[in-house]
Amino acid sequence: MEKRRSRRAGACALRVPRRAQKPRLDLSGDGFKIDEMGPFGRIAALLCAGVAAWSASSASVRPAAAQPTASGTLAPTVPAVPARIPDPFAVMAFENRSGAEALGWTSAGMAFLVGEKAEGSRSLRPVYGPLVVPAGPPVAVSPRSVAEFARGVGARWVWTGWVARPDWDLQLGISLWRVDGAEGDAVRIGEVVRRGQFAGYSEYAGAAVVALCAQARIRLDAAETREIERSPSTDFYAYTLFGRGLSALLGTEGEPENLDKALKNVQRSVFVDPKLAEAQRVLAGIYAVQGKENKAKGRLAYALSMRPDYYPALVAGATMARDGGKLDQARELYERALTVRPWDLEARYLLGKTMWDSGDADGAFRELSRVVEKRPRDVRARRVLVLIHASRGDNADLAGELEAVAKLDPTDETTRMDLAAAYAAMGRIDDAIKAYKGIVHQNPRQAQALKFLGDLFKRQGQVDRAVQYYGEAVKADPDDPRAYFLLGAIHVKAGDDKQAKRIYQQAQRFKKYLAETYNNLGAIAYRERDLQAAMWYHRRAVLRRPGSARFRYNYALSLSASKYTDEALSQVDAALKMEPNHVELHYLRGVILLRRGEADKARQEFEKTLALNAKHDGARHNIKVIDDLRRRTSEGEIVIEGKQDKREP
Repeated sequence: MEKRRSRRAGACALRVPRRAQKPRLDLSGDGFKIDEMGPFGRIAALLCAGVAAWSASSASVRPAAAQPTASGTLAPTVPAVPARIPDPFAVMAFENRSGAEALGWTSAGMAFLVGEKAEGSRSLRPVYGPLVVPAGPPVAVSPRSVAEFARGVGARWVWTGWVARPDWDLQLGISLWRVDGAEGDAVRIGEVVRRGQFAGYSEYAGAAVVALCAQARIRLDAAETREIERSPSTDFYAYTLFGRGLSALLGTEGEPENLDKALKNVQRSVFVDPKLAEAQRVLAGIYAVQGKENKAKGRLAYALSMRPDYYPALVAGATMARDGGKLDQARELYERALTVRPWDLEARYLLGKTMWDSGDADGAFRELSRVVEKRPRDVRARRVLVLIHASRGDNADLAGELEAVAKLDPTDETTRMDLAAAYAAMGRIDDAIKAYKGIVHQNPRQAQALKFLGDLFKRQGQVDRAVQYYGEAVKADPDDPRAYFLLGAIHVKAGDDKQAKRIYQQAQRFKKYLAETYNNLGAIAYRERDLQAAMWYHRRAVLRRPGSARFRYNYALSLSASKYTDEALSQVDAALKMEPNHVELHYLRGVILLRRGEADKARQEFEKTLALNAKHDGARHNIKVIDDLRRRTSEGEIVIEGKQDKREP
């Protein structure tokens, strides 16, 4: 009788500790896990979304491009933006007064020539595109038409001109206009008319630009004057062919734009004069439109070999390199371009964006800050600054930048979402909730905002409100699985297993996430002590995701609680191959071995558990129990007997 009592006492002393028999249903700590999908988004990753993590530690989220530059980086060579930005100017297509179709090319060709000559002045900045001249037939020049054109393109100065052919000479008239204010007509500063042989086309245009700059009190130094007077080609026929190509590209002779005709004429122009850099650049643009990237790059390189500081070619080459993923080359070309025109904020923005994309967050921040200092309403630059602040964890600056963008573009829902997430990351929960509610007010079906509201109310412990918003997220986007997992998780946290089970059963429609769904349904069944259902779900979770150590851990718990210790041990061993140093796997292995009566092996696992986590109370408790039983057994007080395992289910 005494011996039987001793055996019962021994069996009681060897019972598995309560925390191992019934692990807590927990979303963040060790033990049984339920999958919960957190928010997705650029800045929303800063939010604590309550995602169930297998590992106790988690890495911060940061864009790949936001890695800090190495120490010892060379000082920036890009000049700062000058205090005074040059006045904007544009060019209108020239009028062909000769009546001869043979001079139709001058409407684009001579206007292009005057525009690029005017770029030689550091007091003027062009506000036109790569082809200089606006597309379409020339517009009749008048104070009203010039003013309308100037305001349309944002120019203060406008160059106009005409061409005639008296007695087979070239007669060229060039005018400079000034437009001040938002209303009123343009004022002609002056007109210069030159006549002579056609071969002097560039000389006449250069002299006119210099003279008109003097009349407009636009000062030119010797270097600027030389640049304006420089001739693109000494071969008039080559430039004529180039002008014909431009005219065909732009449709300035009254005919539709004709790419093939343009290509033919520009190719002929560079054949006649390969050193015509302007034609080489335009030819590169045509090749780029045709998708002939290598040819385009070759022409741009040739143009830059003749004119290393040829700004349009530098920017075109940089943009082409950037589009091709060659960020280092793009950066070099943008930097060279800005040494020529440090006031060009568009090129500076592209340089900053390229720096960010290539991983130089500091350089990007410097250049983009210079852009918004001069152009505060540049939303694109501010959006990249948002990403830089986010990568650095500068939440206060991040929120300030997002607020600026939101004010500039109140309809930008993405920015408002990011701003709300930044508020949450800073702990300004009330502001975050207000921001998300504002988004939902304008767009009631914004499921992501609804999910974030659920997250925030969950953080505040307002479970009912969290359930409300997660439920609305499910209704707003029934095809988004994340809302189902969030709603199910909050029901689990509230202890409402019935509702959680209902949600996860609905989530079974998402085949891609069936493994997570089965795992969660198994967790709920385990908590309800329906071990058969728990094993059924967990087995299917493992079959769908055999590489998940967490799913195998959960399956092992169900098997162990059902006394299927052989199969439970097999699952734990498989999981340990994936996570050899995971504390709870070693602890669970020790628990299973205890259930099998293998106390010595169990003690070894508990020792490994303590080696990984010295504060693990369960492992320390079990070692104490095992040692106590050893002592009592050696003294003959009790006899330790193992339990027979069930067969594998």
